[in-house]
Amino acid sequence: MCGFTGAISYHNIDNSKISEGNNFIECRGPDSKLTLNRKVNDLNISLIFNRLSILDLSEKANQPMYSKKFNTTLMFNGEIFNHNELREELIRKGLEFTTSHSDSETVLLGLSYFGMSFIDKMKGQFSIFFYDENKNTAYLIRDRLGQKPLYYSLDESTLTFGSSLLSLLKIKKTYSLSSTQVYNYLNYGIVSSPNTLFKDFYKVCPAEIIQISFKGGKPHSTKSIYWKPEEYLGDKSFDKDQFFDILTESIDIRASADVKVANFLSGGIDSTAITKNLYDKGTGVNSFSVYFDNAKYDESKYINEVTNKYNLNHKSILISADIKDSDIFQALESLDEPYSDPSVLPSFVLSREISKHYKVAISGDGGDELL
Repeated sequence: MCGFTGAISYHNIDNSKISEGNNFIECRGPDSKLTLNRKVNDLNISLIFNRLSILDLSEKANQPMYSKKFNTTLMFNGEIFNHNELREELIRKGLEFTTSHSDSETVLLGLSYFGMSFIDKMKGQFSIFFYDENKNTAYLIRDRLGQKPLYYSLDESTLTFGSSLLSLLKIKKTYSLSSTQVYNYLNYGIVSSPNTLFKDFYKVCPAEIIQISFKGGKPHSTKSIYWKPEEYLGDKSFDKDQFFDILTESIDIRASADVKVANFLSGGIDSTAITKNLYDKGTGVNSFSVYFDNAKYDESKYINEVTNKYNLNHKSILISADIKDSDIFQALESLDEPYSDPSVLPSFVLSREISKHYKVAISGDGGDELL
């Protein structure tokens, strides 16, 4: 998971505020927390990274990560599934790595060497802060579908950014609700990108690169979209074998980790397909489910069919009608913004239980429609 918080400003930064805001996301990175405070090019920079170690568990792979060769700094939340191939390409270009297989260092050196075009080569889910001292320019980058969160606020002197909207509100101190976005939330059940419920606080959009140049005494931003799903639409024939090859590859690359991996199991088509795929590889499957004591919502019948068929290492968690208020409040407080989906509660309870035993859990969204 991981999470980061930071600010770049022409003025002095109250590092205690950055630390206070970071308290909201320390839970995202329990394995290490590193702070970097620097003054570069008349700018004050304050960064905090909270790491959940999944690939390359060594301290060398900790962040913020700095390249002395390029004078660049990276904070990266996510995972790059093709990082080994990209690393080999960078090595052929003559670049030297200090880590054994950190995807974070691959992102740092790749962006430093190729620039923003390197994003097109990356397969994965990510939110990225990247700062180039030579260009005096910062970049905020989000993955193609917006799987990893990234928020920011930019004024006449300061860029504040991070993995949590609540962190930014704590850092900035002054904020007000946007009546337009409150209306949109009540109307649609979500607040769509790039907006948030608060004025002057924004989400980086899916597949967006925001470039902030700190030249001329004030920051100037430009935005670009590097990937558009509509470009892939068209009348194409369906090839079942090709589809299942892609599905298998997508599961394989997500199951690659230096820690044990679990998976969600709802009894639906998507999570069942993932479970079968993992089982067919001959590796043990560690699955988790929630079930309900209300027959109207309970899907344990389908879950039990899957667990019995594939002999899983499985655990189910009961959500009863008299669930604790504290569980409901914790689930809601885990969100930066509300959204109208009752699955928030069972997803929170399930994830909380999995986190006691595993760092990684594979889930399936949208697979029912495809399969």
